[in-house]
Amino acid sequence: MRTLRTAAITLTLMVASGAAQAGAEKDCLLEGTVYKSGEAGQEQTDVKFHSATRYDEDANCRVRRGEKMEFKLPADPRLEDARSGSAVKYRYQQDSNGSSKAELVSVGA
Repeated sequence: MRTLRTAAITLTLMVASGAAQAGAEKDCLLEGTVYKSGEAGQEQTDVKFHSATRYDEDANCRVRRGEKMEFKLPADPRLEDARSGSAVKYRYQQDSNGSSKAELVSVGA
């Protein structure tokens, strides 16, 4: 059985803000790396994020140095099948009332 942890990221960079997207307080492209641990059948998948940028040129993605963002990674077979060390990209959106969602955009080698 594979388990998926909640991702917690603390970014050590400052991302410039842009024009706000309709209803989205934050609309970021998060880049990270997949880490697997445990034995076959009991494997645990974690993602460590290392950067955040605006999702597109009209998006707002202001992240303060040391800011902690926590969210649950959505279940996705592409992530479960990814090898340890694979690069991943997620779209992270947060609205003005604080609710957020993350969507897996891509899994690389």
